[in-house]
Amino acid sequence: MVSAKEEPDSSLPPAMDGLLRVHKRIIDGLDSDSSNAPPSSGAKVSTRLLVPASQAGSLIGKQGGTVKSIQEASTCIVRVLGA
Repeated sequence: MVSAKEEPDSSLPPAMDGLLRVHKRIIDGLDSDSSNAPPSSGAKVSTRLLVPASQAGSLIGKQGGTVKSIQEASTCIVRVLGA
């Protein structure tokens, strides 16, 4: 769980910034550990984020707009799975 106090003046919410930093650190660790390293620099890396059902609507956004913007901005694929 990553949480942080809301900072309205911040361009990126602190909790999201923390989550991205944790993800980057994990990926960097994979790169330095050859036994767990992806086979090439273009390899896929998957991250699973568990979100409470009560917050899933915030992640998806109206008509999937938030998920779509995340995919476009990050060039990643976001899949929302049911229970």
